Amino acid sequence: MKPIHFRTRRRLSVLVTLIAIAIVVMVSRWQQDRLGHASYFTGFTLLATLCLLMLLGVRRRLPVLPLGNVSTWTQIHLYSGIFAAGVYAVHVPALIAGGQFECTLSILFLLVSGSGFYGLYASRTVPRRLTAVPGEFRFEQIPWHRNEIAAAAGRLLDGASEEAAMAVLNAFYRKVLNPFFASSPTFAYVMIPTGHRRRRLLSGLQELDRYLEQESRSTAGQFAALVRKRDDLDYQYALQFRLRLWVVVHSVLSLLLFGGAIIHAAVALRFTM
Repeated sequence: MKPIHFRTRRRLSVLVTLIAIAIVVMVSRWQQDRLGHASYFTGFTLLATLCLLMLLGVRRRLPVLPLGNVSTWTQIHLYSGIFAAGVYAVHVPALIAGGQFECTLSILFLLVSGSGFYGLYASRTVPRRLTAVPGEFRFEQIPWHRNEIAAAAGRLLDGASEEAAMAVLNAFYRKVLNPFFASSPTFAYVMIPTGHRRRRLLSGLQELDRYLEQESRSTAGQFAALVRKRDDLDYQYALQFRLRLWVVVHSVLSLLLFGGAIIHAAVALRFTM
């Protein structure tokens, strides 16, 4: 039996998800036509889906368990999330429900959904961006690599000659390069990494070229290589940090949403008794 092509599998998954949402819509309208409690049906369907999503999220973070391919569970999590968004649209009368508690719950659901779709986008784009940068660095080891680059930059001027050109390069290192090598990337860079710092520093070294001689020009070239290496390291750090931050934010918001949904369901049941 031939394996199902990826695009075919994706289209089939989307179709099944849309059919499931359509069934929820039809059952909800059928109950409304008979003056039934359609909101209870959609509400508890949504709560059950949230529970499933929580379990799927736990499974994805425990890849050692012999419960099938993690990528398959990730796909189930994705399409279950789309199904939950469809059920939510059927359940609430407006995008953000009225009432203080219900409004908070709606905002939490939208934040969880938005962070989930961001995670989907990041999981598709970040690995490609990481592999496009030279070197592979584990997130926990990046501070060590950063210190090693700073130490290597500091050693370049140890024992250098006393020529005037080297003094110019030394002044540039102390004023511009040393703060760059000695500091961590800013929060703004981590959120939106750009090549501005890299271009500015390399341009500064290039402008010094007319003042340098053979030895100092070689040292400046080594500084430029370390600037590129440090910038690549910071770029990888920014991408990996954002992925880790997303996991934490998405998990915390999901727990808050699930707890709020249980309280909401309990209150709704109490009013029906």
